[in-house]
Amino acid sequence: MFPAAASPTATAAQLMPLLRHGRQTRAYASPLVDEGSSLEDELDIPKRVHQIVNPSSYSKINLARDVSQSARLEKQDIGEQTEGAIKMEKDLVILKLDDLFNRELKPSDKPAEADLVAILEGYHIAGGTSGCLAVLRTMRECAITPSRSQYAMVLTLACNKRMVNMIYSVAEEMRLSGLEDTNENYESFFNMLLVCLGKTNQVEMVYSVYVEMRERGLVPRQQGAHETIARLVWIGDIDTALHILQESIDSAITFDWRTYMDILASASFYMHHKAYKLAYDQLITVFGVHITKGEYDAGLSIASKTGDYKLATSILETLGRTKYPIRGREYEALFDALLVCERWGTAFRVLGNMRKTGYGKTASTLRTLVRALTTKPEKIEQFVSEAYEELLTASKWMPELLDTVTLNALVKALAQSVHVEAAFEKLTEWFDTHSVKRDIETYVAILAGCLNNKGDLRIAEMALSMMLDVDQLEPTKEIYELMIRISLKQFNYEDAFVYLDSMKAQKMAPEWPTYASIVRRCASVRDPRAKVALEEMRKLGYVIPASLERYALPERTSASANSGNRRPPMHGRSYEKSNSNQAATLKDILGTDAFRI
Repeated sequence: MFPAAASPTATAAQLMPLLRHGRQTRAYASPLVDEGSSLEDELDIPKRVHQIVNPSSYSKINLARDVSQSARLEKQDIGEQTEGAIKMEKDLVILKLDDLFNRELKPSDKPAEADLVAILEGYHIAGGTSGCLAVLRTMRECAITPSRSQYAMVLTLACNKRMVNMIYSVAEEMRLSGLEDTNENYESFFNMLLVCLGKTNQVEMVYSVYVEMRERGLVPRQQGAHETIARLVWIGDIDTALHILQESIDSAITFDWRTYMDILASASFYMHHKAYKLAYDQLITVFGVHITKGEYDAGLSIASKTGDYKLATSILETLGRTKYPIRGREYEALFDALLVCERWGTAFRVLGNMRKTGYGKTASTLRTLVRALTTKPEKIEQFVSEAYEELLTASKWMPELLDTVTLNALVKALAQSVHVEAAFEKLTEWFDTHSVKRDIETYVAILAGCLNNKGDLRIAEMALSMMLDVDQLEPTKEIYELMIRISLKQFNYEDAFVYLDSMKAQKMAPEWPTYASIVRRCASVRDPRAKVALEEMRKLGYVIPASLERYALPERTSASANSGNRRPPMHGRSYEKSNSNQAATLKDILGTDAFRI
């Protein structure tokens, strides 16, 4: 027990050893490590492992692994014991301070201001927020006004411990003590409240406090602005976060790399172009921070969709200086970005460089070219013409560009935009001029355009004749199905069954959409072959919805028509069959002993 204090000076003298001991806890040294030796000397893991595995063997590697694991566990255990010892010492200091404060420093005894300030500092060092608040209350009751720095000290302690209610209690104590409601007096309160709310993920409150600060003319400090931005990007409100970032920069507040890393992570997830570019430039150019491969890939995806070829180029250059490999997918992002902003010539040069390294030779790479050419239907022919001229220019230095895949993409762009006749003309002109062979995909593009152009049978038959007689290509299942569906759009659709019989002769079975088109077309003119097609679908195991099933129902007689409003039975079920049963039905439909789909 402490002796009774004869005077305020004696109380302060009793308190000083506690304060010195409390200050020492902040730089507490673990008693588990002997004097004269450091923790690093005791746990020099690489040195001990090297001594074991040199020269190496499998048993030595296993022994080294055990030593390394034991050393890490020992280091972790020492760290936990050190942290626990520090906490115990601080708790002991707080208990002694509580005992001294409750016995010696009562408001009725009119304690000296020096004693209250000393014990307030002691609570702050030991981390006792409740004790700090009690001292502030005692100072108010004793008509002693704490300074702004003392309030700020307690607010900072509560913020570090993420105690939002304690921050509000300190603010209430500030109000009760008669502290004038000015920005200078309450700046610490707002800033600490902003940081604490951010650390506790109270996003709505963070933004409300920020707005109130701006209305009062207060500028948040760097940490408060960082927490506000981090919380907003976390919930996807990136535009508001960027606005706050710009306001803070205009107020001469500087941010470290962590703020921009939070923005980059959120921009990568939400595919936000402006935020990603801002954060990427700061992290790579200013701070020199390395980001993950997934964040690089997200930036390339953003650049390819927005047409920011400069961003894509910067990312590829940065990837070239890192350990991450660059494959065709990364180069395709730059190619796509150039196409989006209609830089055809540069895009084809990039494609040529990709093909020199073995990438970009498949039709999937050229899909973006087709999309870029068809974005403005009124300018499709102009875009295709410009792209073709740029392709010819680039092919003078890169002959591998002028191949079937690239020309197919240009033809497909015309055909998809219902310029089927122009596409067929280019089909003859471009391929013959440059001695490029046409393939099945070339004709599939033309026939698909004919189908979309109200079933243009004339161009379709001309393309089919060229494919069979000139190029001598065997029609595939897709070619047959396109011709069937084009024929079904005609007034006389008998040719559809000619192509259907040809498919069966080639041991091919139409897919569900083709059969459904046959059923609907026949049923529209009460052609009984709709029921035959439905029966074949059922034997093949296709799902028959109610919209098609009703075409197979017999027509109602007059008696059945007067029998009431009864709903017809729905048989829209898929029939599960074994492979042998399905094979038997296919044999019946195709009319041959050998077949394949």
